[in-house]
Amino acid sequence: MACTTVIVGKKANIAGSTIIARNCDAEVCNVPVKFVVVPAKSEKQTFHSYVTGLDIPLPENALRYQMAPFVDYKIHGQFGECGINSENVAMSSTESLYGNPQVLGLDPLVSNGIGEDALLSIVLPFIHSARDGVQYLGKLIEKYGSHEGNGIAFSDKDEVWYMEIPTGHYWVAEKLDDDKAAVIANQVSLQDIDFDDSSRFMWAHGIREFVDGNNLNPDPNEFNFRHIFGTSNARDRCYNTPRVWFGQRYLGHIAFSPTSNNLDFSFKPDRKLKREDVGYVLSSHYNETIYDPLADDTPKDDRTKFRPISMARCAESHILEIRNKVPAGIAGIAWFNFAPTAFNPYVPFYANANGTAPQYENTTDAYSPEEAYWLSRTVAALIQPSYNEMKSLLSGLDGFLPTADQLTHHLVHVTDEKAEKLSGQRLTQYLTKANAANAQKVLDLTHKTVGDLVKRELTLSRLSFSINTDRLQN
Repeated sequence: MACTTVIVGKKANIAGSTIIARNCDAEVCNVPVKFVVVPAKSEKQTFHSYVTGLDIPLPENALRYQMAPFVDYKIHGQFGECGINSENVAMSSTESLYGNPQVLGLDPLVSNGIGEDALLSIVLPFIHSARDGVQYLGKLIEKYGSHEGNGIAFSDKDEVWYMEIPTGHYWVAEKLDDDKAAVIANQVSLQDIDFDDSSRFMWAHGIREFVDGNNLNPDPNEFNFRHIFGTSNARDRCYNTPRVWFGQRYLGHIAFSPTSNNLDFSFKPDRKLKREDVGYVLSSHYNETIYDPLADDTPKDDRTKFRPISMARCAESHILEIRNKVPAGIAGIAWFNFAPTAFNPYVPFYANANGTAPQYENTTDAYSPEEAYWLSRTVAALIQPSYNEMKSLLSGLDGFLPTADQLTHHLVHVTDEKAEKLSGQRLTQYLTKANAANAQKVLDLTHKTVGDLVKRELTLSRLSFSINTDRLQN
């Protein structure tokens, strides 16, 4: 998936939460997905990949977890993409990335190996911490190999880990410093790896010997994973690095050029970041710059120069938040957006629940405005043709997005207050009902917005004519 990822450590977040977030951009528009909860299972199972044909035996005692699979999984593959399990461990998979020809020539991708379509389903139900996620997946890659280049984010209440697998068998992972954030966009991003610090780094067995034995390291005094395994080409500078540049600048880091080859992997923001800051980055299109494709007052060559973060072909977007200042039973919230993100809000779903909401769980291939997936696309389809005339309904003071943000904040506040008095199954049952009820309130607001957009759009129709009554009288 040609995605964009944002990760935030707990000391860089205003609420003390860890955050991993990503836009899941499909290859084409309108590949329907749903957002569901998979129940815990005690028996052994086998995962079958419809993409690579690989069958992977799974252990007993799978945890309950969330996922966002494609509806027609037998054609597209499952692609679970994101979720939080019942032990408040979050996983986002994957950020597609690309190894350079030299490393891929020596360690090619494995055609029937593990791909993005399998990763969430074979890992998230079986891990108990973010660090455990890296170790667990590392063993699977060693056994089966990787079908493609992937970047995977893991988090728990304390740690955020980012793992990159650019070749068939070699990978590294770095623990994000608690006071830092990172923006990642379809390229190998990890840089200096310290093999003497196993508390902050993990790596594939034999990776140093592989690099040294094949004379792959251009930097004699460091092991820069991006330089050794990654790419630096014209495609990066129009498709990838501009997104990192925009995200870093918005989150408070000095990034001078959208085409730089030397943007930092992680950085200290200039302020405590809110969840809304992450959502803004994932919803952005070079806002307030000459590169904004939705602007109408800048040269077209500038507006189409770089690939934006928010795309029409985004299948879904998620912000996975593990909170530290609330009881563990309500700590995990998946903020879910059926996209396109520029026009739609993030809706909160508590992880300690047996379901999300019927309108999210029952997506079909056929268009149905009652389903959350298709409703979000209705909003986008109505606003994009006349964006500059319609944007006040979207982002004005009383617009759809600010109103939805206020509503979801209120819903989480009210849900937290009631949930803190409950425990065990009563808590899980309450949060399951709350997920559905909260989502319905956002859907009601969305339906109202669709009506407002329809009314406004008709006033902009070219099928109109103004009669000059004075002229007729003369």
